[in-house]
Amino acid sequence: MSRFGRRGKTTTNIRNFLALTEKYTSQNTEPGDYYKAVWCRDAAYIIKDQFLSGHHAAVFEQLRQIWRKQIGNGSTKLIYGRGSPKTNFTPTNAEDEMTKDFCGALPTTIFDNFCEVYAFNPDIDSTALMIYVTAWVLTNTINDYLGREKQISAATNDLTEYLIPFLFRGIEFLASRDKDKDGLLEQDHNEDWMDTVLRNGKVVYSQACWLMALTNFADLLFVLEKEEEARRLGNKASRLINSIENRMWFEERKCYVDIGSDTSSAESANILYQDIVFYIFAMSDLLPNLVHDISASKQPRSHKRIQTNEKDRYVIERNKALKIKKRMILALGSLRNNTWFDSMPLVTEKPVLKTGPWILQSNEYHNYTHWPWITAVELLTRFRFGQAEECNILLSNIFNHHGIKNESRSNHDNIFYEWLNPATRTGGGAYPFRTGISAYRLASFEIVSRAQLSVSSKA
Repeated sequence: MSRFGRRGKTTTNIRNFLALTEKYTSQNTEPGDYYKAVWCRDAAYIIKDQFLSGHHAAVFEQLRQIWRKQIGNGSTKLIYGRGSPKTNFTPTNAEDEMTKDFCGALPTTIFDNFCEVYAFNPDIDSTALMIYVTAWVLTNTINDYLGREKQISAATNDLTEYLIPFLFRGIEFLASRDKDKDGLLEQDHNEDWMDTVLRNGKVVYSQACWLMALTNFADLLFVLEKEEEARRLGNKASRLINSIENRMWFEERKCYVDIGSDTSSAESANILYQDIVFYIFAMSDLLPNLVHDISASKQPRSHKRIQTNEKDRYVIERNKALKIKKRMILALGSLRNNTWFDSMPLVTEKPVLKTGPWILQSNEYHNYTHWPWITAVELLTRFRFGQAEECNILLSNIFNHHGIKNESRSNHDNIFYEWLNPATRTGGGAYPFRTGISAYRLASFEIVSRAQLSVSSKA
């Protein structure tokens, strides 16, 4: 990347960060601190980080344990509704009939003796992100064997055969959330990671998670030479992209905007959220020739059948692809102009007036605050688009210390906190929050990998 800091110093700093945070990768998938359970969406980032850090056996076992908790007949005790205004924010036992309605979804949270669906229905992102990371892990594991021209191990085959049915059931559940059959998934209040903002309807972030689930599972099916099923998912992904571009692009604001389901959600739908960057991130994997060459982040692949299939997975006509790229660049500009506060990205462009189940003040939790994990996704997205200036600013959040001088927490970066108050630059929530640490580690792995590829190509 041109003008990307002083490349050598930046890469050294990133390597130091990876070394400093390695200790967080070999644990379980709990987010850390007072979070004493497994949150499926958080586990997706932690598991991918663990895999890239070489803890493969632990990853495979954790994938088995999480998918065993997929909701279906014979599910363990399940409660729901704590985050839904439809239940007056009261947790309720899920009866058998409701469990059938949830069949195929993953719960929001997996505790030792019960599971919880936080809102009225299972989160879209919890299930979609776990499909994405599971398929990604299996695809990269298989391709590693193929790249070294080795026979795939029996253990890998057994794990793949075990997990594939769970992934299909997850896809079926998510597809059922498209109630009006327009290709976009609908959700009720608080059915995504921002579990206090009460946004509902068609949410850009949730569509992005769905897109990542579809495309990565399709990749895995292509590798397994299940082409008919892979193309079926690819067709769903193509239709999803068309629906997002046709219905969720707001020309006046130069960004992608949620579509609320009713007048009561108008305020939420009209706010620009930082997590729309997730769609741009997902698309940067599908249009690599129109953004930076991101092949350095992929495992080497020498299997000719796979290479041929990958080239024509998602056929997007070039002029249309160029239009999408221009929109994505405009959207990144809108994010910087509207959600950055003193060079710090915030999750909302302005304070939210109504929240629930907790009444949040501005600069508290999800209300107009800085979240490191989503900022790491924004950093990686901007890196892929070659936005050196913005990347240098965001990387400073890793390397600079901003006045946190508590004896027990001295010399730790702000990104170790779950969220930060932008006005005071002080941290809130869990500490250390492994989801944010893993998200920054994932960005760091790709940046270092690209730097290595650049050096190799010049040698």
